[in-house]
Amino acid sequence: MKQRILSLFLACVMALSLVVPAAAAKTMSFTDVKSSDWFYPNVKDLYSWGVINGVTATTFKPQGTVTFGQALKMILLACGYSEQAAANGHWAGGYYALASRNGFLPKNMKLGLDDPINRKQIAQIIVKVLDVSRTGAELPFSDTGSKDALILYDYGIFTGSPTEDGRLLFKPDSNITRAEISAVIWRLYQLDLPEKEPEPEPTGDYFMFGGKKVYIVEELPENTYDREFFQVNDQGLLTYNSNEYTCKVGVDVSRYQGTIDWAQVKGAGIDFAILRLGYRGYGTGKMVMDEYFYQNIRGALANDIEVGVYFFSQAISPAEAKEEARFCMNALKGYHITYPIVFDWEPYNSSLEPRTEDLDDKVLTQCAVAFCEEVKAGGYQPMVYANPTYFYFHFDLNELTNYPFWLAHYNTFTNFYYHFDMWQYSDGTYMVGPDGTFVRNEDEDVTIIPGIDGYVDLNIHFIPK
Repeated sequence: MKQRILSLFLACVMALSLVVPAAAAKTMSFTDVKSSDWFYPNVKDLYSWGVINGVTATTFKPQGTVTFGQALKMILLACGYSEQAAANGHWAGGYYALASRNGFLPKNMKLGLDDPINRKQIAQIIVKVLDVSRTGAELPFSDTGSKDALILYDYGIFTGSPTEDGRLLFKPDSNITRAEISAVIWRLYQLDLPEKEPEPEPTGDYFMFGGKKVYIVEELPENTYDREFFQVNDQGLLTYNSNEYTCKVGVDVSRYQGTIDWAQVKGAGIDFAILRLGYRGYGTGKMVMDEYFYQNIRGALANDIEVGVYFFSQAISPAEAKEEARFCMNALKGYHITYPIVFDWEPYNSSLEPRTEDLDDKVLTQCAVAFCEEVKAGGYQPMVYANPTYFYFHFDLNELTNYPFWLAHYNTFTNFYYHFDMWQYSDGTYMVGPDGTFVRNEDEDVTIIPGIDGYVDLNIHFIPK
């Protein structure tokens, strides 16, 4: 790998340059690159090899931005691909076509070839081109849990920016500078990847889900709920009663349900409510209270409805997850809740460019654990919410054996493998009919639960006898 990259470096056009000299100089004469600069060795080597040049004969402009086209060319050449001719009216069009054919571009990347590119986007491309995966366990960055950033940290391509308080930042949304891309390309040259070995096949018992193997976590108890003990009560709500379990029926609500008449909800036979306490913005990262939370918790408690809360997490680090847990517990001061504080992490559409995009599954699991442990330390009961896909394929369930599960699976019966304490079986668009099958609610204005306008999530809490 190293020999191939070096020969390509020596042959490539000076991709960082806006001024291409007839021949590469032996000694730099840039007035804005000092020997004390952290990037000096990188620029010096690449300049001497003829890989980069200055913006002018005497300036390098280390803090200048790098375009998508420039970055794409440098990465592809550095990783063993040949020079590409101009295409579609742009000098970098051939590199774009090459990257597209090989699947090197993230699906949601909407950059023009002359647009600045940020550090996260650079990382996404490099990981796809190198076709590498994680090798380490360390989770260094406090501002991202992006799998691509962590992979390149493992390989020493991105090392992060330390802060005065000891944190390490990746700065995913910052446009990459000419100095930074010089370091990245220099490190790619130094990279000597070992031959890929096939990953060992996991061993142990497994079952199939969605065409994939799911290896069983022996420490987690199995789901023993029996289909024959589910019934529909007079209010059209699913219930459960067996020799081992009874149940309570509940809803979960947020600002999307608007103002709720909790007296009517109680009269409809609802025993408990899980209220959205707040959320972290998928783009901003800021924590926000649900604007109806205090109105909901007061109304529910005043009508003898038991209450729990959930926080819609977009944490990208365990530190942020702990912060979310403390945010919940601070908001609950003065209120008595008997149901859990729930960690609810859900993916956002990548077209919205969420800060949690490509969050490493290991980080996601550590966020759940950090949230739950903080909640437990505060004297509350934690819980983790997810659908079967996320429980099976994203969370490491070996790390979640100490916490109850709230399962989201919209069906009249679920064959989810593991035990769960609560089940969100409907989002209100379907109701369980008298024959035990789902009946679609065609009218969005239909009242599912008296006192709540429109659709609302329906839940069962299984209680051991």
